Amino acid sequence: MFGSASQQETLRLLSHSLSPPPNSGPLLARHEALVSFRPGLGRFPPVLPLPSPSIDTHPALDIAQQSSHPTSSRLRLAEYSNLNLQSSGELKLSPRSCSHVSLQYCAGVVYPERLLILVSSGRKFGKQIQRRQLDLPEYAASFVNYKALKKLIKQLSATPTIPAQRTAEEIAREDDPQFALRANKEVFFFRLEREIEKVNTFYLQKESEFSLRLRTLVDKKRVIQSRTSSNSKAPSNFVSLFEGFQQFDGDLNKLQQFVEINETAMSKILKKWDKTSKSRMKELYLHRAVEVQPCFNRDILRDLADRATTARLELEAWAEGENIQYDASRPVDRTASLGTEEDELDIQMLQSASTGNMQTLREWLARLQSMPDARERATRTFLTAINGFSDEVLALLLESNLVDIHAEDDINERNCLHEAAISGRDFVFKAGLKASVDFSLSDVYGRIPLHYACLHGRVDMVRDLLAAGPQTVDIMDHDNFTPLIHSIVKGQLACAEQVLYSNARINPNSDTDHIPLNLACQHGSLPIVKMLLERNAKLLPDAEGLYPQHMVARASQSPQLLLLLKQHGADLDQKDKLYQWTPLFHAASEGCVPCLRTLLESGVDSQVADEKGLSAMYYAAWEGHLECMLLLWAQPTGQKPSQRPIDILNGVRLQEPGPMGEPMSTDPGASEMEMVDVTSPIIPLRRYGHNFLDKKVFVQLTFDQANVGSVVFDQAGRYPAARMTISSKLSDLIPRTIMLPIQDDSRTISFHVDNLDTFAVDFEIFPTFGSKVIAKSVALPDIFRAESSSTGTGCLPLFDPRLRAIGQLRFNFQVIKPYHGDPLEITHFATYWKATGAIDSDHNGLVTGSSLSGDYMQLFVQLTRDRVAVLYPQFMINHHGVEIPVSHLSYAQFQAIGAERGVNQPQILQFLETEGVNDMPQTHRLLAASFLSLHDVLRKLPIDLNVNISLLYPSPAEEKMLDMTSLADINSFADAILTDVFDHARVAREKNPDFMRSVVFTSYNPNICTALNWKQPNYPVLLCNDLGQIRDLARNVDSQPHVDSSGRASMSIKESARIAQSNNFMGLICRSSLLNVVPALVETIKELGLVLVADTSDEAGQDQREVLPNADSMGVAEWAYRMPGGVNGVMRANGILRFNDMIDM
Repeated sequence: MFGSASQQETLRLLSHSLSPPPNSGPLLARHEALVSFRPGLGRFPPVLPLPSPSIDTHPALDIAQQSSHPTSSRLRLAEYSNLNLQSSGELKLSPRSCSHVSLQYCAGVVYPERLLILVSSGRKFGKQIQRRQLDLPEYAASFVNYKALKKLIKQLSATPTIPAQRTAEEIAREDDPQFALRANKEVFFFRLEREIEKVNTFYLQKESEFSLRLRTLVDKKRVIQSRTSSNSKAPSNFVSLFEGFQQFDGDLNKLQQFVEINETAMSKILKKWDKTSKSRMKELYLHRAVEVQPCFNRDILRDLADRATTARLELEAWAEGENIQYDASRPVDRTASLGTEEDELDIQMLQSASTGNMQTLREWLARLQSMPDARERATRTFLTAINGFSDEVLALLLESNLVDIHAEDDINERNCLHEAAISGRDFVFKAGLKASVDFSLSDVYGRIPLHYACLHGRVDMVRDLLAAGPQTVDIMDHDNFTPLIHSIVKGQLACAEQVLYSNARINPNSDTDHIPLNLACQHGSLPIVKMLLERNAKLLPDAEGLYPQHMVARASQSPQLLLLLKQHGADLDQKDKLYQWTPLFHAASEGCVPCLRTLLESGVDSQVADEKGLSAMYYAAWEGHLECMLLLWAQPTGQKPSQRPIDILNGVRLQEPGPMGEPMSTDPGASEMEMVDVTSPIIPLRRYGHNFLDKKVFVQLTFDQANVGSVVFDQAGRYPAARMTISSKLSDLIPRTIMLPIQDDSRTISFHVDNLDTFAVDFEIFPTFGSKVIAKSVALPDIFRAESSSTGTGCLPLFDPRLRAIGQLRFNFQVIKPYHGDPLEITHFATYWKATGAIDSDHNGLVTGSSLSGDYMQLFVQLTRDRVAVLYPQFMINHHGVEIPVSHLSYAQFQAIGAERGVNQPQILQFLETEGVNDMPQTHRLLAASFLSLHDVLRKLPIDLNVNISLLYPSPAEEKMLDMTSLADINSFADAILTDVFDHARVAREKNPDFMRSVVFTSYNPNICTALNWKQPNYPVLLCNDLGQIRDLARNVDSQPHVDSSGRASMSIKESARIAQSNNFMGLICRSSLLNVVPALVETIKELGLVLVADTSDEAGQDQREVLPNADSMGVAEWAYRMPGGVNGVMRANGILRFNDMIDM
């Protein structure tokens, strides 16, 4: 009983919203890690600390929303989610990987877009669970009623309590929502327990069902093996039995998904309760009431998966002639031993008939007439023959009158009409209809023959089936797919026409139904969409809150669909119910240029903001879709993002307003308390240097998605849902697990190893929820030694447990070795530092200060053939009309070319000593064409002149295009640069121990940045990104930096941020024009704990003001040339990198 009448009344009133089946039970401990998103990598990006997983267990993650990033999300990632545990002990989660897909077997046909559903990290959980209920209709009624529980918390927080006696303090607190919730907690937990019982009851029922199904399948396997000798071909019912195991795997996956999503719901609703009531019930309740339930026992489901996988592999091996013995000690059919001779006779007869020897078949049928099981054997043979034998063979079997044409297979429950629709056998199909075979019979998937006819495009069969039974046109299978839905998903236009002519239902009857119009738009089928709209299909949101126009914008290359939808009343500015995104956002984020262009030409609002206040331009820039950015930028608008007009030519204000701290007030009346937030518990934390390689070797594997695929099986669709474990025999390396197919943010795996000579990598592929290996390969040490190169590609065969090659595995790798010389001692040479803190609990890792301040002069550095670091801004040097790579010249040849050009090196070196500090822009220009070595320049430059060493190293495409055959590998290149810098630091310290030159490394090449950062902790590294330069935004603005350089490269902001954060770079250098166009990127990048520098080196100087009117005519207003607010520094056209002074200096 509850303590108050109001509580009982509330319970009675809410009893209709949550229905309570009885029962509960014991079991399982769950491994969970509580972690927080850090935004930015991928649409919903993350690098998360995590305990290391083992091969057989994967932690479930409860990820709290700790970021204000527009697309960060609150989710619980199931144990089958995309995992990429890096060597630093951090976990990367794949955002895009999480599209709603479920495992479905369609008589050997698998929908690739619906393989395995991962709890979508890009989706609000309420929408996720609705999506799962739609994908798993059989389970829908037994899901936790998450929405009702959230509503209950809200109601209880507003429900007053009426105890018998109240103190004055209680009366004063009666309006406090937290107080009301705590007082009414019995009501909430009563409801929650009923939900747990509902889930548990359903799970126990399904577990019992699966155990019985598996036992039946295994018994059938043993019967088949016992009846047929090992040297004969597989019997007639082998195919259906093998498919039975496949279907069991698929259904078991669905049950596991059901368990995971409900466990997630429990965790989330308890978190919401704690947050709203200011209590700490979650962990205790999960441990004592949730984890002990049988439905959360992974061991039972894993055991079922392993037994099914083992049986399936054994069955396949046995069918191919391998001598795998069944267990004779276990009971089997008592007539099994008597049936061996007859079964072999059946098989020999079919083999003979398949070669056209009809006389043998007639003789067999004649002998069969006198046998007691003649009808059963002939029928079994007929059903097997439908798929692969001629019409003459099938006709002879039917004419014998021994075949029961109405029979169905005892495993897949299909009759001859199902088999005829699958294999396209018109003869059998017409014979079945003529004999009145049941065309409404559903098989083990819930599919009738009409489903298969639509799925395989059998138009004539569809027409005949609809004529025979028009009432079957809307029958749903176990996935809630009607014949129309199958036609749409498989692109069978003619079949879709037939079912629509038969008045197929085109609008859903309930929230659990799929919407044909939305699916047709998702698959880009213009004719089917047109037919649906002509029949007045309604424009409705799906379970995720997406309308048809959103589906087209994000998934289709057919922009005509948008115009067609508009003609039928679709609002192209319609916001979805997920993130308040219009179709414009989806097109920009996915890089769908044709759809984006069509939307803009249709006059949609290009300045609309989503629920986080961000524009479509933000997402286009984040994903690196330059063409989408240009289309959006070209749109006329009366107002651009407001920026303070700070002229980049007159320097940068030392204290910019923005998230890193407000400027000190100049008002003498301003109180000290107004300037400092003394209530903030966040104290900036200084981080000195970064992790680096002392003796270990850094090996990074990258699975490239741009090609046909990193993991490819010879039989497509054979393993639609699997996971790959990457491990090494070395004891101190933690195994990594990623899901297949490999997603964008789980494609990089890193290792730290002691010795490449003993480093080998094992790749093992498992069923998604099982622990039995289905494929394996190994990369031997020779692959990674990389004697002549620091990078390479591996292509390995995948072997099954019987050592048959069943596919291949491709990956790229990078090997970074420790610095080969004597590194700078940290005790004698101070490292750089940066301070990070947070403005509030919704921000992570904001940089509030660093040791970088003042001006740094840019030096363009590359290596000659004999590994001497020299200053030259271009990869190629023109010598008497011949373009020669600098990397092909020796240092002596390089200097000879300089002398031939009249370069006076002694005069330049003297200028460095006398005037270098006073005129840094002039020094920068002189050194760019000086043909000097880095060693000489550092020796002559005044010690108080800081330098930005910009390293020129080509991308693989540039290296191939310029034929740079003598290029140093990345390790040698980085070692040569560091040797000069380290030697100079030691000499400088001897001369002046109290003052050292500050050095930063920058490059557009992420590989060289990674190598430099891992080889030393003393100097910071910044990765450059050329995306969004002025020449992109205004094509006829010809503005150049004072010194033009090679090697500039563009990548998405997402990718550059991912590389910088995962490799501990100091930060990024991005185009100021891009940051002005999309100012929200500044905060996003800084929330990742990265320093952000605005690159203005291609923008207008005071002597180039005439370009501004021209630029404005192209849609680039003058403010685009201003300094973006909130950045940490600026890279100017005169070669000077200037860092702002910040709070924590």
